[in-house]
Amino acid sequence: MRKEKALITLLQGLVKLVAEESERNPEFGAKVEGLLRDVPDKHATPKKAIARQPESSVPDIHTEWNRRGEVEFRLWLRDQPINTLRSIVRSQDFDPTRRTIKWKESEKLAEFIADGLRSRLARGSAFIGMGGTESQS
Repeated sequence: MRKEKALITLLQGLVKLVAEESERNPEFGAKVEGLLRDVPDKHATPKKAIARQPESSVPDIHTEWNRRGEVEFRLWLRDQPINTLRSIVRSQDFDPTRRTIKWKESEKLAEFIADGLRSRLARGSAFIGMGGTESQS
């Protein structure tokens, strides 16, 4: 740690000395500018654009579940492309820990989606029929 602080102090002094000399000697300053112009900027690297499917192309899995039933729904999911299955997982937020990101098998993703939807529907069905049963004291 001491060597790093000493090196930082040394380099700051060197930069200050070069800046002073550049102000006094324009030819020296032009040479320093030429050297510094060739140094790449660290923040100049462009970020990769992520190509994503529009959310409108994601099928409504709740409608498909109600229309087909659980068994037919599972078969229908297996026939979907893997990109569609990943979009469903992302749009429905089935995988907040992102453990399915490395899965390559569409059958495995389809089972994961079907199980997640079944558990959500089971939790929601616990509240069905409770609407008008309020007791009055």
